[in-house]
Amino acid sequence: MTRFTDKTFRSSEQWVKVTRDNQEKTFCFARGYKNEFQATDIETLTFKWVANWKEAQDRAERMMAAYA
Repeated sequence: MTRFTDKTFRSSEQWVKVTRDNQEKTFCFARGYKNEFQATDIETLTFKWVANWKEAQDRAERMMAAYA
């Protein structure tokens, strides 16, 4: 199994890149704004709080909605 997998979720003004670390058992959420390459907020949560990709996608969408 690969150690890292990632997905990027985008809205019209923001993006959230979610990286799953299978060895450390964590999801890392990096949020930034459109046309910027550097994240403004970074949050790391264990599998206890975010168990799968569906929950990670839901959290990413909530992060984008909170700062809209």
